[in-house]
Amino acid sequence: MTLTPLITAAEGFPALEQLCNDAQDELVMSFRILDPRTKLRTPELRAKGLENWADLLADVARRGVKLRMIISDFDPVFTSTLHRNAWRSASAFAERLQGEDAQILCAPHGQNAGWLWRMAMRGPIARHMEKLRQEEEATLTPVQRTVLKGAVALRPVTIHQKFAVADGKAAVIGGLDINERRFDTPEHDRPADETWHDVSMRVDDADFAAALRHHFGECWNAALDCDTPCLTGRTERFDTAKKPQAPADLRVVRTFSAPCSGPARLSPRAAITEHEKAVIGMIGEAERYIYIETQFLRHRPVAEALAKAGERSGELQLVVLMPSFPDRVLYEGNDGWDTRHGHALQTEAVDRVSKAFGDRAAFVSPGQHSESPEDIPDLLGSGPIYVHSKVTLVDDRVGLVGSANLNGRSLRWDTEASVMFRRSDAVEDLQRRLASTWLGDHLNGHDRVSARTWRQAALANAAHPPQDREGFVLPYPQAEGRKFAKSLPVLPADMF
Repeated sequence: MTLTPLITAAEGFPALEQLCNDAQDELVMSFRILDPRTKLRTPELRAKGLENWADLLADVARRGVKLRMIISDFDPVFTSTLHRNAWRSASAFAERLQGEDAQILCAPHGQNAGWLWRMAMRGPIARHMEKLRQEEEATLTPVQRTVLKGAVALRPVTIHQKFAVADGKAAVIGGLDINERRFDTPEHDRPADETWHDVSMRVDDADFAAALRHHFGECWNAALDCDTPCLTGRTERFDTAKKPQAPADLRVVRTFSAPCSGPARLSPRAAITEHEKAVIGMIGEAERYIYIETQFLRHRPVAEALAKAGERSGELQLVVLMPSFPDRVLYEGNDGWDTRHGHALQTEAVDRVSKAFGDRAAFVSPGQHSESPEDIPDLLGSGPIYVHSKVTLVDDRVGLVGSANLNGRSLRWDTEASVMFRRSDAVEDLQRRLASTWLGDHLNGHDRVSARTWRQAALANAAHPPQDREGFVLPYPQAEGRKFAKSLPVLPADMF
């Protein structure tokens, strides 16, 4: 068994390319975003004349490898851009893979909002529908053309996971989507709106890979149950009668919900909530330190578990690395009520946990060594480095890396997959590499898991201009976030 951490796309993209290229019999993939135009980063593949992901998967399929792919679909009315990009990607792959043993689903989660919610949202629905009617029909997806002819289906849930399994023997799993926007390097010196820190793992273990493949099969069958068409023609169901067992110290952790109907129903039925249980369990067993990287910290049960852990032990250290603001705020200028409400949930969580830990907690956000452009909110003068990773590490004993954020959506609604590993060497190696990445020379001679080390590094950097800072960490802007946040609890907290 080998666990290989992949930090940023500079490591993640080539590792995923190599996994797919090495497949001999079968390749299964489930991604929220997988753009066929994304350039390949592996020199050996480019030397073969393969330029992008469409070329790579076409080459893999031509060698006789059975390919099954899920690309996540999105609500066609409220998230039209994401929906169209998903269909564009899936259709482009399907066109290249026609005639091969390849089946591709552009798969929505099957949950639809009940008619009471559609009535409550009739104003926004009408405005978005009018925008669709004003567009040329050729630009609309088949789903959007159908929506314009009949009843609107609101889809509040998505398939958020990102992984690939080759030959049921090896896998890459984590938080990384695949397009040019997500490519970044450990130097984070790209334009401010193109920084994207992420973490994935390559797992070379046949038992784990078999368990992850089985999860893919359940997701595939669920998509077919929702009448998702196969873009390459005929499709086959997976045989999921026998569930493989991964080893106890190397588990597949999932969130999996089922469609649930009803006039007042918005949320799906939470069928599998392993992420929530795993995270709260890991927090509960922590004795020395908890290290977290997450895009969101909004789930009240997780915040409460962290607070109880901080109150239970006067020695426990907590380090949380998060983006300064959500990407919709940083890069899209979105200050709508839903964005503000989501940030209010995070503000509440950080306040609760900070009070419990006191000076044994460090909440930090990373910033570039260059100034932020005028159109992007800066972080103490720096361009923000966007944290998209989902990592929880405890006591150099247990780690969790995958696609699930610490919010209700990831822990109860969306489809998610992660690897949980109880391998001390792997946990210690990943935490050491991340600490070195973020702290730089601030780490020299200091405890890498101590909140004081991280807090002092962040404060020291805050006292210098961006170009003179060491490492990347800066204080998390809680005061600014509190001003931005606005609680409007109309929708369930788990939606955010």
